Amino acid sequence: MIKNIISWDIGGTKCAAGVVEYDQNTQEFTCRQRFSINIEETSSLEDLIRQLEKGLEFSMPAADAICIGAAGQYNGESLIYEGVYPYPMHFAKVAKNQNWPLYAVVHDYTPIVCATFTSYMDNAQNIKQLNSAPFNHYGRRVALGLGTGLGMKDGALLSSGDVWLGKNEIGHIGITAPPHADSERQKQHAELISFLQANHQPVTFEKILSGPGMTRLYEFFYPNQEKLTPEQVSEKIREGLATEMYSAFAWYLGILIGTIQLIFMPEGGIWITGGVALKHLPLFDSPDFLAGIKASPAYQTQREEYPLGVLCNPEHALIGGGYYAVNQLMTAFKH
Repeated sequence: MIKNIISWDIGGTKCAAGVVEYDQNTQEFTCRQRFSINIEETSSLEDLIRQLEKGLEFSMPAADAICIGAAGQYNGESLIYEGVYPYPMHFAKVAKNQNWPLYAVVHDYTPIVCATFTSYMDNAQNIKQLNSAPFNHYGRRVALGLGTGLGMKDGALLSSGDVWLGKNEIGHIGITAPPHADSERQKQHAELISFLQANHQPVTFEKILSGPGMTRLYEFFYPNQEKLTPEQVSEKIREGLATEMYSAFAWYLGILIGTIQLIFMPEGGIWITGGVALKHLPLFDSPDFLAGIKASPAYQTQREEYPLGVLCNPEHALIGGGYYAVNQLMTAFKH
């Protein structure tokens, strides 16, 4: 028996959607069709839906279920992300008017962590492994996303086949003072914190480890240069014209990874994705990234046993949305 799920992945910049097939006999998920569009190219939620349906060649009411992984907070009626979405995201109203099937609007990294419960993880082409630790299928794991914002979700697959999902807001955690660093790094860290405070920015990891965060780091390291967009900063990095800033970004990402390891001790690993991460895969090979992880030296030997990798296949969020729909909405079909 095949069930069709429409899975959304909506962020601050673009919205991707896919038609995910679930085969009840094999319990496999396949993304049959996918489509994406920049949100700024649409005029309303209704218009966004029309364009997604056209691109997918599949209507929302025709699906067996819909899972919407979205940046922001859903209050049961509308999706709220102040200053980001250009129009009201009143999903409950639209779902009722358009006669949608079962649907859920969930934290945007819920589908990411759900994808790690599927056979997606068995294909080496889907993952850039950052260490040699074996994958623990039943271990608690963390999905970390670097994009327009900074997102995270942890979860675990239970032996019963059920899943447990945590509730986290990692982007709002204050930037950790490195427990161990040389005097030059310590000095640079103090100057960066002062820079962020002087510019009235909340001193959180999201303010430096995101697309807009890259622009802040660029402004800090190159104060006499013109202000750039995240895309322009990425181009500077590719041209080798922002090496100091790139080094700091890799180091702070390593510090965040080390912090998450100590908080969660994730035996199932930390799995990284998001637009910024996938555009800059070389940063994970940087010595600065590894140095940032090791700046938190406690339990280092134990932490090296936890898998660490980057989820590279752009379908992972859509596959994970299909998994969430089957296991949380269509419970009669999950086993």
